[in-house]
Amino acid sequence: MHVKSIRLINFKKFRDIHLAFNDDVNIFVGDNNAGKSTILEALEVVLNFNYRGRPLSGELTPDLFNREAVQQFLASDKSAQNLPPLILEAYIDGVPDYRGANNSMGLDAQGVVVQASFDKSLEEVYADHIRTKPDMTSIPIEFYKLEWLDFGWNQIRSISKKFTALYIDPTRIHPTMGKNQYISTILNTALKKDELVKLTLNYRENQQAFNSSGEVKAVNDGLDSENLITDKKLSISASTLPVGSIQTGLQLQVDDVPFHFIGKGEQSNIQIKLAIQNKSKDIDLVMMEEPENHLSHTNLNKLVHYIENQRGAKQLFLTTHSSYVLNKLSIDKICLLHSEYKRLNTLDSAVVKMLKRLPGYDTLRVALSRNVILVEGPSDELVLKKIYLRKHGHLPEQDGIDIIVVRGVGFGTFIAIGKDIGTRINVLRDNDGAYEENVVKARIDYADHPNVKLISSENNLEFSLEPAMIYANATDTATLNAFAKEILSAQTYSAYEKVASLEERRDFLIDWFRSADGNGKGRRKVDSAIRLFDGNLNFRYPAFLDEVFNFA
Repeated sequence: MHVKSIRLINFKKFRDIHLAFNDDVNIFVGDNNAGKSTILEALEVVLNFNYRGRPLSGELTPDLFNREAVQQFLASDKSAQNLPPLILEAYIDGVPDYRGANNSMGLDAQGVVVQASFDKSLEEVYADHIRTKPDMTSIPIEFYKLEWLDFGWNQIRSISKKFTALYIDPTRIHPTMGKNQYISTILNTALKKDELVKLTLNYRENQQAFNSSGEVKAVNDGLDSENLITDKKLSISASTLPVGSIQTGLQLQVDDVPFHFIGKGEQSNIQIKLAIQNKSKDIDLVMMEEPENHLSHTNLNKLVHYIENQRGAKQLFLTTHSSYVLNKLSIDKICLLHSEYKRLNTLDSAVVKMLKRLPGYDTLRVALSRNVILVEGPSDELVLKKIYLRKHGHLPEQDGIDIIVVRGVGFGTFIAIGKDIGTRINVLRDNDGAYEENVVKARIDYADHPNVKLISSENNLEFSLEPAMIYANATDTATLNAFAKEILSAQTYSAYEKVASLEERRDFLIDWFRSADGNGKGRRKVDSAIRLFDGNLNFRYPAFLDEVFNFA
């Protein structure tokens, strides 16, 4: 069984949205409060008839209704026909018993629906209520009925449901409250059905042995021996468990420590692995909240590797704030909640493969940012931030501009992720002494993506940012000297002063930045950029850098 898509009508922040999914892995990413967890909650509601681990029938509140729908109702005459429905529909495949056309889209499809709607049998009662002109501030859910149906309009019951979906969220476990039901679900995942039968039988036999023990009999003989409490026989005994409820009497232990007392990271780790392994092989779908929570990088690496290799045919839905999780599980499985919902299922396979092999790059920043500047190295980042700070009195990130150092992975990878999303990407790149060849021709590849701009100096002598900055400050000897004094160590500046003419001093600085062997050149760039950032010099800079900050 796979969920192909879900439609949400008037559910929390979503007024009406239809979201398509991948058959294998779906990774929800977005800013805080974008709705990632809300989609997982919606899946739990429609697939399990639960809300945050508890039966929906006891959890339906006005807070589940979309605020805009609520305000529209409150602004109306509040008649029954204006009461908004709450509808969650999962369009699925692999469950032909749930086929029908009773869905909001009128499609002949397989699926399940949860809906809360006005109960027409209460129409007269509601009309009488309205005539009293009540001061309503929310949806009167007391007049609603709640239904869980398949698309053939047949009622669904949990015990006979045709699929199994497991929700994993360690934050739901409380040391003393609500843990039994949650751990019961985990145990169901870990145990085969025949193992449960054997355990239940053995557990019941031990209960009977307890009830027959001499100690219990002695207690019962003296409990109400004179019948002062009741005429009948009063005794205590271990409760007789109904079929299937043994799990609530058992607990999972790790190194003899009860599961709900171990670390949150280990809880998450064990739950996810149990769900993925699933000895009873009856789980079709797994939902999980931020698997990276409470895990060190090493343990997260192990967990993601386990998920990759053990998931099998199970459909996976998860939320994450981790680029590592996203890259490792496959960045083309991203389901982005931004200004609109977007999947990256058509992302270049070469990019996907590379990031699986090198998952450490912070790709989420491109996906989540509105305005991105890509630069080749950290020295470029520092220079740009200093220019922006001088002009605006604060750093660019405070205005929603994210400067990302692409390091060894290259611009193409980050552009591939952001170009179809619509992220506005300005690329500050070196012309490497050949502006027409390296910049003008490269722009052709992004002609269909106006959100991507390649920016560089048109002067081939300004082959990278450092010579461009040097040329900008080489208008006269005093200006260049001040710039050199700001960016050079005292020792290097002494060598610089020994050079006579303005042109020779300019060339000295350019050669100094590119002449070092090995990593010396990069280190010199960073050291100088740090000095420039920390200093107070009102230096000059080339005009094309202003374009880097222009996202109009």
